[in-house]
Amino acid sequence: MSSKIIRDPLYNYISIDTKKDRWLIDLLDSPEVQRLRRIHQLGVSYLTYPGADHNRLAHSLGVVHLTQQALRHLGKISDEGSQTSHGRSPVLVAALIHDVGHGPFSHLFEPCLGIDHEVWTKAILLSEETQVHQILKRHFDHTFPRRVAELIDKDNHDQPAWQKYLLSSQLDMDRLDYLRRDSLFTGAGYGHFDWFRLLNTFEIYEDEESGRDIVWAEKSLLAVEEYIFSRYYMYQNVYLHKTTRGFEKMVEAMWARARKFYDQGEDVYLMPAIKSFWEADAEARTDSARPKPSVRQYLAIEEFTVLSQIQTWTAHQDKALSDLALRFMERKRFAMVEAPMFNNPLASDHADWEDALSKLLGDRTEFSPSYMYCLRDRVKGKYNQPYFPEKESDEQSVKNAIRVIVKGEPRPIEVSKLLPRLKPLTQEPVDRYRYYVPKEIRSEAHKLRDEWNKKAETKTFVLDYCI
Repeated sequence: MSSKIIRDPLYNYISIDTKKDRWLIDLLDSPEVQRLRRIHQLGVSYLTYPGADHNRLAHSLGVVHLTQQALRHLGKISDEGSQTSHGRSPVLVAALIHDVGHGPFSHLFEPCLGIDHEVWTKAILLSEETQVHQILKRHFDHTFPRRVAELIDKDNHDQPAWQKYLLSSQLDMDRLDYLRRDSLFTGAGYGHFDWFRLLNTFEIYEDEESGRDIVWAEKSLLAVEEYIFSRYYMYQNVYLHKTTRGFEKMVEAMWARARKFYDQGEDVYLMPAIKSFWEADAEARTDSARPKPSVRQYLAIEEFTVLSQIQTWTAHQDKALSDLALRFMERKRFAMVEAPMFNNPLASDHADWEDALSKLLGDRTEFSPSYMYCLRDRVKGKYNQPYFPEKESDEQSVKNAIRVIVKGEPRPIEVSKLLPRLKPLTQEPVDRYRYYVPKEIRSEAHKLRDEWNKKAETKTFVLDYCI
């Protein structure tokens, strides 16, 4: 056989040409890519959806599969076949390794480690110690790893726009795979849209500023709409699920408390890999000339390392750290309390509300310190939006807007202007605040929140009456 056939629950078969793309097989077998088998695609969502045990490697292979199809379609519609062919290899490499920099539980550990996973992906690509780097140099040349790193770098605009936006845009191969894959494994059922039509109806639009950009044909309008609504439902029901977010905040709180103790010279029973990483990080903080944690130190922190660490913390002498660790291991989740209404100038702000909630916790000695039991989750606006396009037409591209070619129009049109029913999904995003507290005081917390809402309503009434 001249193809490597991989079974996949979403596409049935994923095929890689072993003669034409032998380098892709070698990359797949590298330890840095194989590590993705041990990273949950949806972080700790398995604590909410028991079936959400799929991993980053399966998703990365899915992105490769869709990218292959997109490139075939591009070859059919492009008049510049040589340019398309020239971009094929770096785009496929980026499709496979775009997530190789993820830490344990995917996005969960980005705030814990204080750095975006894409930064680590680029570091892995450029480090001569990694097999990914060595394989790319062996099959191509010494400049190739940097070219792929520039494709992945969202702030780099030197690479062709159509290549970058196949990988990272408002409608890219990454999203097309994870929406459907996450829907399948969670059982949520919201990831159904006409992905095949989306893959086979995009066109190349020649723009004087951005060059060759990607737009969609007018006949794909309903498929685009279906996709946007799918994103909306998946955000609301899966990615921002209150139970999942609560456990994420719990892990962040444990990590921050342990790091505080470590910086103070106290023993926090660290696993060797985490200790090595923190030592290097602490040295870099105190001495800018010292190197930061290495790629090798970063890759050594695996999910099983973190779970072992949390298990170890269940026996720590600090009551709050051990309590949260035990709650996480036994899935004893915190209760979510929505923030009160702060929609008028006379209402108290979040700081006052948090003080009141902390006081409620402070009255119970078992919840000390209170900040470990009052976890704030700020869901930032733009991340809460399933689709939020650039408003200025002259600044729109496939990266920040989904645009459609309409017969008789000189320029592509942003999709929500063609489908008014999408407008509610594209309004200016607002930040949402949730608070997580022990379930033991859930009723008191809800009562407190209701009292604050009544005060806000009264103040609003008084203000309106005075006016």
